[in-house]
Amino acid sequence: MSGIYIHIPFCKSKCSYCDFYSVANSKKVEDFISALLKEIEIRKDHLSDKNIETIYFGGGTPSQLDVRDIEIIINELTKHYRIEPTAEISFEANPDDLNINYLQELKYIGINRLSIGLQSLDDDILKFLRRRHTAEVAIESVENANKYGFDNISVDLIYGIPGLSEKMWQETLHKTFKLPIEHLSAYHLGIEKNTLMYRQLKENKFQIIEEESSYRQYCDLLVISSSYGINQYEISNLAKSKYKSKHNSSYWQRTEYLGFGPSAHSYYQNQRAFNVSDINLYCEKIIRSEEHYQTEILSITDQMNETIMLSLRTVEGLNIENFENNFGEKQTNRLKSNLKSIESSNYNLEDGFIRLTPKGMFVSDDIISELFV
Repeated sequence: MSGIYIHIPFCKSKCSYCDFYSVANSKKVEDFISALLKEIEIRKDHLSDKNIETIYFGGGTPSQLDVRDIEIIINELTKHYRIEPTAEISFEANPDDLNINYLQELKYIGINRLSIGLQSLDDDILKFLRRRHTAEVAIESVENANKYGFDNISVDLIYGIPGLSEKMWQETLHKTFKLPIEHLSAYHLGIEKNTLMYRQLKENKFQIIEEESSYRQYCDLLVISSSYGINQYEISNLAKSKYKSKHNSSYWQRTEYLGFGPSAHSYYQNQRAFNVSDINLYCEKIIRSEEHYQTEILSITDQMNETIMLSLRTVEGLNIENFENNFGEKQTNRLKSNLKSIESSNYNLEDGFIRLTPKGMFVSDDIISELFV
């Protein structure tokens, strides 16, 4: 299985926590579409021998584009790549963009999975995050998506937010799981440099939530989701049976994929490629047929550490036998030796797999870095 990621870099406004590349300049849409279509064509030989089973429109805010532009992009992909007839085609959207006509048109052009950025169902929290929609609009967007034919709906939520009490989080989860959704991506709030929230924190406009409170919210997430038949399969992702995100799962399995658009990443032939993170430079370089991305060849050590990091993000865990087959007995023994430095309550070693416990998942970054070989 191989996949394609399309980065749509447009937003009406920047959320206070977001550090993904985006611009609030709709005047660049036409230039962007032209450059994107050309990029798709000039990279057509990459993955030419692969069947494409997933396409993912991310951003930014893909729902800022007219549906006709999305259709043109899909048609261009179909022209140059072997897209499976049953391919999962995911589309990220903001609730306030999903009016009835837009939903019907997305469905008509072949979008079969929606990822709707709710982030919260509390109006005060939404204002703090600088989201444009209200809780009412968020709920209505999911209900309408289901009403107009989408049967594979994912939503995003954020926890660990200043001002978000455990009771509020529990109420949000119950409200969310009563909606017609099949998948949830739930992220702990990260405060990244070059964001408004980072500047606000430095100006003492709010205080970060205590780690113990964040951990309780994480545990609430796992318990409440399970009671609705939606179970964790990766640190931040939970789904009903058979509704795991095929596209995101391919990342954790180190499957090859191509990324198109400014700041998009690709992985193929044991190398990673990184598109330039500037829409003006992206458009200029592609129109001039200049190289618009950098590549990094992954060493064996890079491949081992990526395997450790990506596998341990999943509930399935790291298959020790596969690791040894790929990287040898010496490196496997080193991995097992490193495991001894990890607190035993943070992982399980059974059935030939290393798996993080819920407690270990919550502090996974620290654990994974300790296990790197």
